[in-house]
Amino acid sequence: MNLAAIERQAGEAEMDAENTLQLVLDANTNVLTAIYTPPPPPDAPPANEDDAPATEAPGSASGEAAAEPDADTDVAVDTPPLVNLDLPTWDALTAAVVAQGWTADALDNHAVLAFIDQCRSAAEPVQFPVGQVVDGSFELELDPTRMAALLTLHPPKGGQPVTLDMLQHAVADRGIVHGVLEQAMAEAVEQGRSATVMIAQGTPPTRGTPTRFESLLDRLKPRAQEIDELAQVDYRDLGSLLLVSPGTPLMRRVPPLPGVDGTNVLGEPVLPDEMPDTPFSKDISGVEVDPEDPLLLRATIAGTPKLISQGVQVNPMVEVDAVNLSTGNITFEGSLQVRGDIAATMEVRVTGDVVVNGTIEAALVEAGGNVTVKGGIIGMAEALQDAAATARTAHIVCGGALKAKFIENAIISAGQDVEVEREIRQSSIAAGGSVLVGPPNTQQSAITGGQTRALNAVRAGTIGSPSGIPTMVQAGLDPHADIKRSALTRKRLKMNEEKAKLEQLLMFLKANPQRAPGDVVERARNTHGKLSGELLALDAEEAQLVRDLLPLHTAVITATRRFCSGAKIQLGNKMQEFLEDQVGGKAGLEEGEIVIR
Repeated sequence: MNLAAIERQAGEAEMDAENTLQLVLDANTNVLTAIYTPPPPPDAPPANEDDAPATEAPGSASGEAAAEPDADTDVAVDTPPLVNLDLPTWDALTAAVVAQGWTADALDNHAVLAFIDQCRSAAEPVQFPVGQVVDGSFELELDPTRMAALLTLHPPKGGQPVTLDMLQHAVADRGIVHGVLEQAMAEAVEQGRSATVMIAQGTPPTRGTPTRFESLLDRLKPRAQEIDELAQVDYRDLGSLLLVSPGTPLMRRVPPLPGVDGTNVLGEPVLPDEMPDTPFSKDISGVEVDPEDPLLLRATIAGTPKLISQGVQVNPMVEVDAVNLSTGNITFEGSLQVRGDIAATMEVRVTGDVVVNGTIEAALVEAGGNVTVKGGIIGMAEALQDAAATARTAHIVCGGALKAKFIENAIISAGQDVEVEREIRQSSIAAGGSVLVGPPNTQQSAITGGQTRALNAVRAGTIGSPSGIPTMVQAGLDPHADIKRSALTRKRLKMNEEKAKLEQLLMFLKANPQRAPGDVVERARNTHGKLSGELLALDAEEAQLVRDLLPLHTAVITATRRFCSGAKIQLGNKMQEFLEDQVGGKAGLEEGEIVIR
């Protein structure tokens, strides 16, 4: 910066040459100082009577001298305070600043007023700081990933603004050569804003394609042109039961594809995350990797295939005519096909699928896979021979999907979808997927009474009953939340108990080393370490459960025909009760409220 000083006549009228205003800029501090030189004082009054003009006393004779004051009397003469009339003005200071190529922003209002006030009665030159001349500046920084360059522009105060050419040179000096946003820089300079803006953006890498596992099971299902009309109806009613033989191809693994490199703002390559080559799951059973094609899984036994994460399991199939007192309760690892009915009071527990060609009465059925009931589920079966016996409710629990012609007086818990052909009546339904009653757009299906809960969606022709039977339908919340939470709690309790026992054992062996033969201590320590690792994994499971239990805002409840009086619907945490019949529609959440369209 240069030391600047200018002289300008102050005021609206001409001033003496000695009455000048100067501006001085300090090159080190950029402080702007105003210097005002007041005009010289006026001439002094006459020193004696001879110099004073004669005046005639009123009332005296012509030529008669006025009476002289008593020689002993002192006469006091008041001297008026010094007041400079030709003062520097705001306009004069502004003009002086502009003449030097600065702007009026350099002046401080309060300082200028204080300066003018001092000049008003000054007998000597006045020096006073009246502002500061600051040029515009900027800060240029890179984000930690070097994928963006950020500009913070500080506007000038009286000085020169930042120019686009200055920015462009700074960008080049920093080595920023990729993704420069010229328009953003130009707009920032034009606006002179101090907000931080991005003036360069890198190109992120393109993520590769992870390992894919393609199921081949759909190819094994019978096609419509291969079966007659009756067989097609039967197949639909029975659901997706599929039997495979040894050697049947079940799944193909597709190796990952690498991604494409990106570029940061410095022009350096940014490598994408490496895609792991994920193998088939270790939990596969009833299958093997093709010895001639390591990317193909084939069945090794006859049975029902079940898709798992990164693999397939084939469960052996058991067929019975019926489940009743003659067969007794059935429990085994595999799938079950029942040609007839499952009678009341009977219990079935399998790890695979259950297919029932007849009906399920007031029985207990637990399946790790799907449950398909061609004839429907009927609770409140006929009374037994014992007169004291009472009818029971049907209980169905399955890890997969459930399909039935109808459900009445039953308690259903399904890990996936519940599909019903006709009606759900006075039942408690919990589905980890959706509850679908009737084909799409039908108006003949219904959910009447009870409680129906699903994570994703509920659909029926009519929800509720014209007679006003209380009916509750819920979607958007995991209906199995409490069960999942309780299971994790029990698991943690058991693991903590085992860990505590091991810690007691290790303390005992440490105090009594003679009681620790062989590698007992080492094995106890290894088991303790394994349990500690499993507890950490359990923490992750619980954290994931918390995320899974959040309301699903995309859930819908659909009644294609009508919502009846007495019905209640709940989407997430929002509930609506119908006090009278209403034309059907699709209910969903919009801006946190239930809307039916």
